[in-house]
Amino acid sequence: MAVAWHPDVNQKAYGMDTAPMENVERVEFESGKARTFLKNTAAKKTHSFMLKMEDVGDNSEYKKFVTWWENTLLSGALSFYFPDLITHDGYTEYRPIGTYSATGQKWKEVSITVEEM
Repeated sequence: MAVAWHPDVNQKAYGMDTAPMENVERVEFESGKARTFLKNTAAKKTHSFMLKMEDVGDNSEYKKFVTWWENTLLSGALSFYFPDLITHDGYTEYRPIGTYSATGQKWKEVSITVEEM
């Protein structure tokens, strides 16, 4: 079940890296011959991107993001809707790969890696 992105956290992704996910299944037979098959008709992609968030005060954008990540997204266990990172048209469902990382003090640069659903 996908959850909505927190309405008070910006969706201005930048510094994006995109790579196709493995979409081939390999089967090797006892004879030594191997065959490959497509897993899905369309290859899914992984995306890594960053978001810049202000972290000043008890109700900062970054703190809202952390609360959303831990309580709504269940620390990355669920998927979420986010603006399509390729077409920038509409929303797409993404699932986090691992957890986020953040650097900085007043301004946090949050890095997230996701896969298309």
